[in-house]
Amino acid sequence: MGEKREYRRRRRPPDDMELRQRQVRRRQTRAPYPEELQRGEYDEQTYIDPRRVAQGRRMSRRRAGQRKRRHRSILLMVALILILIGTYAVAKVWVAMDQWQGKAENSDFVVSTADQSKIKEVVNVAILGTDEDGFRADVDILASFNTTTKELHLISVPRDSCVTMTDEMIAFLEKDNQYVPQQNGVYGQCKLTEVHAYAGKGNRCAFSVAMLEEILGVKMDYYVKVDLNAFKEIVDAVDGVDFYVPQDMYWDMRDNGGPLINLQEGMQHLDGDKAEQLVRFRDGYAQKDLKRVEVQRDFIQALIRKICSSETLLNNLNDLVKVVLDCTESNISVSEALKYVKYVKDFDPDKITSDTVPYVGDPGKYVYLDEEGTKELIDWRINGIEPAEDAQTMDEELMNG
Repeated sequence: MGEKREYRRRRRPPDDMELRQRQVRRRQTRAPYPEELQRGEYDEQTYIDPRRVAQGRRMSRRRAGQRKRRHRSILLMVALILILIGTYAVAKVWVAMDQWQGKAENSDFVVSTADQSKIKEVVNVAILGTDEDGFRADVDILASFNTTTKELHLISVPRDSCVTMTDEMIAFLEKDNQYVPQQNGVYGQCKLTEVHAYAGKGNRCAFSVAMLEEILGVKMDYYVKVDLNAFKEIVDAVDGVDFYVPQDMYWDMRDNGGPLINLQEGMQHLDGDKAEQLVRFRDGYAQKDLKRVEVQRDFIQALIRKICSSETLLNNLNDLVKVVLDCTESNISVSEALKYVKYVKDFDPDKITSDTVPYVGDPGKYVYLDEEGTKELIDWRINGIEPAEDAQTMDEELMNG
């Protein structure tokens, strides 16, 4: 027990030490400044209390931490708002595209069995431009996009091309007791533009796509139908297109419900109304509809260039998307469309080519297509097979009349 009490006395401070510590604490509590300052050894204006310095540093660190936390909170709120806006925008676009998809034909006539489960190297889209009543397809273009080379090939087929419906198309019409055209003693023969009308409601695009597949020998992955009103609104949505009008154009179509066409030759800025006049004019061309097809194809190429420019996408994207979703029709699904969105930023307008399928003889009421020349054109543009030099020269002569 004695050893333990001695050990406790060693651990416990002496009484005089406790007294000195209490006195020091009392002086520190009563005096706002240290003893050196009270004795006048330092100037009050220049003296820096180490305790206050330490306290100031702690306060600075505390305030900095508070600022960081506030900044993080603000950034978190901004990020949350952006996420909500993005979610709303995506949901809005998804609903709009779902409605757009719902406008597509629900045809009983099967067009193509192409596999759409994965991204294809070459995507073929049929572009159909219809007249005011939607009965006839006055514009028939294959748009073929290569996802590897980023090349876009536009191949036009004249509306007055002489075509013969396939056996499947004729049987489909006969099954429903619908009219089957006949020209030149050939059952099922008509103009390409008339196929759209004879198909009947609900099957017009399906028939036009099937006929293009038969003419060009390619499978169409999708189709896009644009009427004249949609065409004008798309041009206006991108604030017009600069285009060289190849000649003076005057044609009064108002008696038939069309526009008054009045354009002058030269480079012009065409809005929707003037663009409609350009693509509908054919009466003053020596080659009639063939020249109109060429002008239509060239204008579409210029329109695509304008749409794909970064300035247009930044300034007019909302209007353009609204017009496309409201005024066009397509059979591409939302999920399939999203697969190809990433290729938009890599698309090079300088890699657009435009051609018209070759024909034989002088164009009249009908345009008779050159099947062998058409195959060579498809092999060249779509399959990458260069044509023989003599065949290419011959095709150019035919194209130039």
